[in-house]
Amino acid sequence: MLYFWIILIVLVASLVKGITGFGFALIALPPLLIWYSPQEMIPVLILCNLFASLVIVLQKKDRKLVNKQFQSLITYGALFTLLGVFTLKYLTEDILIIIMSIFFIILSICSLLGIRYTIKLSDWSYRLAGMFLGFLTGSISISGPPLALFLHSAKVDNQEFREIFSWFSIVTAFIALVGYSILGLLTVATFKMTLLFLPILYLGSFIGKRLNHRISPHLFKNLSIFITLISSLFLLLK
Repeated sequence: MLYFWIILIVLVASLVKGITGFGFALIALPPLLIWYSPQEMIPVLILCNLFASLVIVLQKKDRKLVNKQFQSLITYGALFTLLGVFTLKYLTEDILIIIMSIFFIILSICSLLGIRYTIKLSDWSYRLAGMFLGFLTGSISISGPPLALFLHSAKVDNQEFREIFSWFSIVTAFIALVGYSILGLLTVATFKMTLLFLPILYLGSFIGKRLNHRISPHLFKNLSIFITLISSLFLLLK
């Protein structure tokens, strides 16, 4: 029964990623923390996102999609991912769960309320965003929603959005995995669980791309975020 729920959670998260382009860790992590510690699950989700992002960047492109400013964002994100990794190692499990639950609740409420903002972007805006997003990636594996908001503020098109998102995920995931390995957070169990998730991730993403044309991505995303909100409240109160 445990594996049934785990597979269902990963499948739903994969569908969200297939439909919206991101959100796998945001949807999967809160309910999975009911059974696993952050130190166990976060490296697994990093590996899964790395796999999914590689699939996207290997697709043929008809133009350059990542300019110098976004290259800067990715570089600073990679550097600050290591800081996030060390935070994951040395914070206690209870503190991590509280921090993540509050973070997920705030993000979920903002998303459900449709909160949007516009900011004036300078070169330093890209660097600071990279620092913040890299730290989030290394510590809690969640950088999707704030990165999506930043990319929308930068007014990128759909192709640029997917490409920048994927390259950011690849670079920061690689750095995070090196840090996890140094700190002893990558185990045989990590790779076994990742291998279990990969077929489900591929299937969910495959179906999600096709559902994208049949149902409203906005509706599906909001339902998934609502599930995340409930899961986060449960984690915070348990």
